[in-house]
Amino acid sequence: METKGDGGVPSPFLPRMRPVASSGPRYREARYAYATVLPVVLLVALFTLYPFAFALVTSLREVVLYKPWSQPFVGLKNYLDVVRSEFFSTSWQHTLTFVAGAVPLATLLGFGVAHLLNARTALTPFLNVTILLPWAIPTVISGIIWAWIFNSSYGAFNGALYSLGLIDSYLPWLSRPRSALLCVLFAHVWKEVPLTSILYLAALQAIPEELYDAARVDGAGAPAVLRRITVPLVLPTTLIIVVYETMVGIVTFDLLYVMTGGGPAGATSLISYYLYNSMFVAFNFGQGAALAVLLAIALVAFIALYLRLLRSEEIYVT
Repeated sequence: METKGDGGVPSPFLPRMRPVASSGPRYREARYAYATVLPVVLLVALFTLYPFAFALVTSLREVVLYKPWSQPFVGLKNYLDVVRSEFFSTSWQHTLTFVAGAVPLATLLGFGVAHLLNARTALTPFLNVTILLPWAIPTVISGIIWAWIFNSSYGAFNGALYSLGLIDSYLPWLSRPRSALLCVLFAHVWKEVPLTSILYLAALQAIPEELYDAARVDGAGAPAVLRRITVPLVLPTTLIIVVYETMVGIVTFDLLYVMTGGGPAGATSLISYYLYNSMFVAFNFGQGAALAVLLAIALVAFIALYLRLLRSEEIYVT
């Protein structure tokens, strides 16, 4: 680099200056930041990328538990066998039906409960405790509780309906295809509403109170305030909840296993239960891994769609 004189012309009498090496404070801070984040990135990769890569390799081989030493490469055969199976289409139909009911119910009920918690009434401390109880109970225990409630011989649900005169005899709720899926859906929503309520409560408390005061001064009623202020400002939170609840609904397994075992007649066999049967009942790890890869691809597709909607709506709201 040549040093210029007063006229801006390089001077042959002044010494050349070398560029300063980038070993200053900024370089040291960047190096420290990368060194701090690298262990976490490696740990996350160990528990995410490696299992997915292992499942992808397994899905391309014939891996059967009773033939552990014979694992020939079969290519896409496992994927074709999984897709062509009749259980694949029926399990996806049940899964989409389950998700179509679980996501709106968990979202709307969480929104309503969050409004009750945000009202700051005398019942608010009691509601703060009771709303967290379903979330604090382990999912397997929740499944056992609801299996007892919907039991056809001594269930509390049948007892309540019989006492009110709504039914003449106890009904087998978990033994009928339609009612069994509805029972599992009800237990799932009961478990998920506390989380959606807390997320909505945080979003409601972040809305400036001045906006509501200005709307009241302008004469806006409660429906207009809800439609014009609350709903648009909590829309990013709504989409995050929809993303999460869709993922949880698709991979729901423990409630099914405890309450119905996939029955009756496969009416509650979601895609997660089909995966379980492939790997731990039929012991066909190759097909189970192929199904897991397809499930992961479906989840990524849902997440990409939701995140695109979230990004556009955030721009609209701001």
